[in-house]
Amino acid sequence: MSATLLDKLAELESRYAWNTLTVDGHEWRWLDTGGAGKAAVLLPGSVGDGAMFVSTLLSLGERLRLVAVTYPAEADPATLADGLAQVMDYIDLPAAAIVGSSFAAYWAQHFALLHPQRVRSLVIGNGFTDGSDLADNPLFDRRYVEGVEPEALHAEWLGRIRNAPASELAQLQEVMLAQRQSPENLHARFLGVVRSMPCPALPIPASRITVLDCQDDPLIPPAARARLRSNYPEARHTTLERGGHYPHLLNPVGYEAVLLRCAS
Repeated sequence: MSATLLDKLAELESRYAWNTLTVDGHEWRWLDTGGAGKAAVLLPGSVGDGAMFVSTLLSLGERLRLVAVTYPAEADPATLADGLAQVMDYIDLPAAAIVGSSFAAYWAQHFALLHPQRVRSLVIGNGFTDGSDLADNPLFDRRYVEGVEPEALHAEWLGRIRNAPASELAQLQEVMLAQRQSPENLHARFLGVVRSMPCPALPIPASRITVLDCQDDPLIPPAARARLRSNYPEARHTTLERGGHYPHLLNPVGYEAVLLRCAS
């Protein structure tokens, strides 16, 4: 019987220890596989911590140095970018492939804007240009997100996941929300999404940028995917036929092929 995602999560955390650093009063946490190859920093989206990359960490963690980061309850992309730079200083990582998913794909662009010397390559995965891309989805209505209490938002998302069809992804998301991600953290990430503005042009070559999306992504509509690609016309555009909003979990083979190419 193949291991479930929760089995893999237990294996991951028996193999690698969490590390922490407080930056300007905010706690950052990460797993570092210490692999022999080049480094990649993995940044999760709105739901979950760095262990959302569990399949990738177990599959490639010895081949690459993978640093999977849990970032704090902060909505401002510049603050997050500067915090990540301090984490990289702390672990003596001058530069790496920066791999963002969803909200982190947004603020990873600001990391490349503010700290271009730290970016060997940039993967903008299942991302968006700004909050207007998701405004038609009631879950990302700015007025709602700015007005809701963190505990209510957290409870709503936990309820949605518990009422969703049974799947390994839903089981992992439930563990993340019920046990590992605070209401304040989830709310800050949603605020970061709905308040997001287009990132200015990046001071890194287009050849070092990959825009990754999935045809079956239920959260990022086709028009938003096209808009993001149009912002980086000379970058590498990779579309996976399947993977939903979490290709690192739902299409690990396709996702890991992209990561290996970008980290090399």
